[in-house]
Amino acid sequence: MNESEYKFKKIIALLISAIPLNFLRILLYRILFKYQISFSSKIGLFTRIVVDEARIENSIIKQFNQFIGPYTLEINDGSYIGNRNTFQCGFWVFKFKDYARKCKIGKNAFINNLHYIDTTGGFELKDNSWIAGRQSEFWTHGAGVVDRSISIGENCYIGSGVKFAPGSLIGKNNLVGLGSVVTKKINLENTLIAGNPAKVVTENYMWQHRLSSED
Repeated sequence: MNESEYKFKKIIALLISAIPLNFLRILLYRILFKYQISFSSKIGLFTRIVVDEARIENSIIKQFNQFIGPYTLEINDGSYIGNRNTFQCGFWVFKFKDYARKCKIGKNAFINNLHYIDTTGGFELKDNSWIAGRQSEFWTHGAGVVDRSISIGENCYIGSGVKFAPGSLIGKNNLVGLGSVVTKKINLENTLIAGNPAKVVTENYMWQHRLSSED
């Protein structure tokens, strides 16, 4: 599909997004765009989905989200996406090779409000992980960058205002602190990661236990 076809689909998606009934929004996405969206999902008003392929299972997506560009979208069972997030792949990608062009959200994942996720080089948020707060950025392309994809392991918590560079990765059960800049692969478990550039500041850090003890 070329850019002009996408522009037309964006107009249709805007009209679909304004329909007041969730069931009809999902039905039209299924019929007109051939997306695989379960009727148990909730797609908020003025959330636009204009991608190559989409599969959304039993998830909640709130208002004014933008899923735009030539990529494959997968959102798995029980996930929640808040308001005004952007998941985007630029059309310039067709001038280059070897871009993954995909976004995968695992089961029971949580993404809060006002985050930006570049899906050009491939983005994955695994099961039970959170992108909390707001205004975090995840970039999967850059000048001269070959290792592009971003992967966030299971049961992680990403604080507010965090930035991930292309090719960065964190293992499972980690917490990334407020305002951190993750620039490399940190394939460890049960750590507190913080700073610019981000590094492990505490090992054997069980953030879920700390959260439950505060409750």
